[in-house]
Amino acid sequence: MMPLRLQGIPIKEAKIRTEEALNIVSMNDRKSSFPRELSGGQQQRIAIARALVTNPKIILCDEPTAALDSKSLAVVMEELRALADKGKAVVAVTHDPRLKQYAHRIVEVNNGQVTDESDFDSRQI
Repeated sequence: MMPLRLQGIPIKEAKIRTEEALNIVSMNDRKSSFPRELSGGQQQRIAIARALVTNPKIILCDEPTAALDSKSLAVVMEELRALADKGKAVVAVTHDPRLKQYAHRIVEVNNGQVTDESDFDSRQI
């Protein structure tokens, strides 16, 4: 609720929007948990909810799956992909090639050279 309260959103509305964001990432059951009580994947999902609560047009993710096991990686990336499929602009910067299968578009930078795989179709992987 903190980002909303900082924007001056009334508590009642902030609670509703926070619960909606937690539902999107399937974490409503952990709304009273402290960060130390959550796994790495759950903490990443809470971070996504925190970003969503203000209804941004674009979500920027810096290594969104760093230090996650493959199961948690899949959960986080499927949630980000679902957001993108619903019209949110999601940008993930990563070194992890496992994330390619979740992308609508891939732009790579190698030794200062930019390659754009605009025709990339993740369903082909």
